[in-house]
Amino acid sequence: MADKIELTKAFIEQELPAAPPFYVSVYLMTLATGGTAAEVAKKLNAMETDVLYAWGYWKGKGYLQEEAPKQPEKPVLISSERPEYSPAELAVCLQKSESMQRLFQSAQKKLGKMLSHNDMSMLLSFHDWLGLPIDVVELLLSYCTANGHCGMRYIEKVALSWAEEGITTEEQAIEYIEMRQAGFRSILKAFGQNRMPVATEEAFMKKWIQEYKLPLDVIRLACEKTVLQTGKASFAYADKILANWKASGIQSVAAVEAEDKAFAAKKAQNTATEKPAPQQAKPKQNRFINYTQSEWDFAELERLEREQREKW
Repeated sequence: MADKIELTKAFIEQELPAAPPFYVSVYLMTLATGGTAAEVAKKLNAMETDVLYAWGYWKGKGYLQEEAPKQPEKPVLISSERPEYSPAELAVCLQKSESMQRLFQSAQKKLGKMLSHNDMSMLLSFHDWLGLPIDVVELLLSYCTANGHCGMRYIEKVALSWAEEGITTEEQAIEYIEMRQAGFRSILKAFGQNRMPVATEEAFMKKWIQEYKLPLDVIRLACEKTVLQTGKASFAYADKILANWKASGIQSVAAVEAEDKAFAAKKAQNTATEKPAPQQAKPKQNRFINYTQSEWDFAELERLEREQREKW
């Protein structure tokens, strides 16, 4: 910790009156300790994210350089434990953040109940621990509750999934919701399924939509062909069909139908070329005709008859 902190006259006269008091405290504590955001937050009994916001403010003013303490690395979500916030920390958060107040009020309406301390702690962790913006957390709540999932444990699992997939904006959240509601459901319906997909099925569907970038009607057609060919909802079989279509540059149902017609015409042509010449039908044998039948030359018989008449 530094023994002395030097402040310029310009900082005292211009910045101190304009800056939020908490930001001033963060700036002074950062100069004094040179610690991480977590260490500064602990000294000030504040949240780490608020310290980071303050740092951004002072960096924008040019009073903190990039060499100043930086945000710690994001924890590995699978192994990290969700932090628990005390009633005092939640009270400080609500006092300082109007957006968090709105989030809690919105959550109460969507969940249809008064939030418990654990509920509020979990919602705060989505923002403070997972790094999801508050507007994204609101979309998360709307998505889960609209599908009948009001349990906080389920909502936490979805929040973890969004954080791991890097969903950090409203646009990304809306795209994710549309993909699952419109995309996944219609694909499963094409397979004749009316259920939630399992993890491996989700992986296939994400590949078709995000990696292959194929239209949904083309994906559904591949699923329907799969069921007709295999008699079951085989995602691996459908993936082979779609991979071939992607490699062929097919991007529409019309293109699929054109390729099917071309294939059928080529197959018919090859079949006609390879077909052997028809053989002359032989007389049918039965118990009345069980000998080799004679083949008569009627022209020759008439000639022989004329010669015989001339002799007479």
